[in-house]
Amino acid sequence: MRSIRTVPAVLVCVISAAILAACGSTTTGTARPGEIDIRELDTGNYPTEPPNAHDDDYLPLFIDMKKVAAMRLADHVASAYDIDPRMKYGWSSSSISSGVLPGELGRPEDMEPIAERNRMMYGFRTNGADQNISMFASGWPTKPRPNSTTVGTVVMQFPDPDRARQAATEFHDADFGAYRDRNEPVTLPKHPQARAHWRPGSPFLRAVLPHGSYVVAFLVSANAPDRDALIALVEKAYDTQLPLLDQLPPLTEEQMLRLPWDPDHLLSRTLNPTKVQTPSYDKSHAVFGLRGVMQYTEDRNYAKERFTAMGAEKFAMSNGTLVIRTSGPEAARRVAADRITPTVVVGPAEPPAHLPDSACVENKSGLFDDKRFTCIVAYKEYVGFVAGDQLLDAQQRAAAQYSIFANSR
Repeated sequence: MRSIRTVPAVLVCVISAAILAACGSTTTGTARPGEIDIRELDTGNYPTEPPNAHDDDYLPLFIDMKKVAAMRLADHVASAYDIDPRMKYGWSSSSISSGVLPGELGRPEDMEPIAERNRMMYGFRTNGADQNISMFASGWPTKPRPNSTTVGTVVMQFPDPDRARQAATEFHDADFGAYRDRNEPVTLPKHPQARAHWRPGSPFLRAVLPHGSYVVAFLVSANAPDRDALIALVEKAYDTQLPLLDQLPPLTEEQMLRLPWDPDHLLSRTLNPTKVQTPSYDKSHAVFGLRGVMQYTEDRNYAKERFTAMGAEKFAMSNGTLVIRTSGPEAARRVAADRITPTVVVGPAEPPAHLPDSACVENKSGLFDDKRFTCIVAYKEYVGFVAGDQLLDAQQRAAAQYSIFANSR
C-alpha cells in the first residue's frame, strides 16, 4: 500500500506526525510463571504500565461522549468499499459534530446552523474511490482525476425522527438553494423520500434522506456526467447503508452520556506515550470493530485480507499504536511468527532482544505515517503494532507494549 497525502497512511494505526517524547518511567512488574522478567527489557523511556494500573478506569467527560457515540456509529456506516468493492481506496474519515460539518454535506456555513437548530447529536463521515485519489468538497465539487468513481458518506443522529426529517429538508433546501442557478433536482425512484440534485455536465450528485432518527447524506460521482449512472450509484449506496442503520438502535441523549468507554480494556492495554486518554474525533485514541477500523485504511481490500488473516476481532488505536484482540493466543502468535502486518513491507528487520513472540519489518514506502520500521508483539490473544523511524525506537516501543500487556489486568 501507499501512503496518501491527506491522512496518515494505510494502516489505521497512525503514528503522530511529530515524534512525541515519552514520559520518563521505570519498568515495573515481576516475572510470572512461564513469562519473561519484563524488568530486563529495553523499553527506553516509554511507559510500561497501563494507565489504569493504580487508579479507576478513565471516564470521559460528558462533552466527549459524542465522540464515543460516533465510534459506535462508525461500525455501521457504509464505506465506498461496502457499496462497491471496486472502490477500495479511502482518504478521509472522522467523527463530526454540529459545529464542524464536512463539505460532503454542503457548504459548512449553510449546514452548521441547521444541525445546531435541530439538535444534531453526533455523526460520522467517510470517503472512498476506485482510484487512489484524494478530494475535498469545497463549493460544488470537482475531482483531480475525471475517470474515477467516488462516494462520500455522512450519517448523523438527531434526537427523534421529526427533527431528522426537518433537518434533512433544510439541508437539501439550503444546499440546492446555493446552486439553484446551475443545478437541477433529481428524484430517486427507489427512495422517493430522498432529496437530491446534480449539475448537468458535472459528474456529481448530492442526496439526503431521513431514516428514523438518522439523516444519511451521500455525495457521489461517476466517471462521467451521467445522470442515470449517478442515480444508480446513490440508490445502491442507500440500499447498502440503511440496513446497517437498522441494526443500530438510535440513542437518547441520556443513553449517549452513559455509553461504556473501553469496556474490554483494550485501549488501556495500548502503548500511549503521551498518556492522553480523551476519546478522539479521528483515530488517535479510539476503539472500533472491523468496519470501523477499515474506515481509516487506504487500501480497504488489502487491509481486510490482512485483518482476516490475523483473526482480528476488536481494535484500539492510541497515539500511533494499534492493538488488536484476535480470536485467541494461537492466532496472535501466528501474526508475529508470520509477520502479518496491514502494511506492504520490504522485508524483515531485527526483532527486539529477548522479547518472545515478536518481529519487526521494514515498510515499503514509509507507512505508519511515513515511519520506516514496524514491530509486532503478541501476548495471549492480543497483538500490538508499533513503528519508528529508527529500528531501535520501534524495538523499544515493542518492548514497552509487551510490558503493558503483561502488567494489564
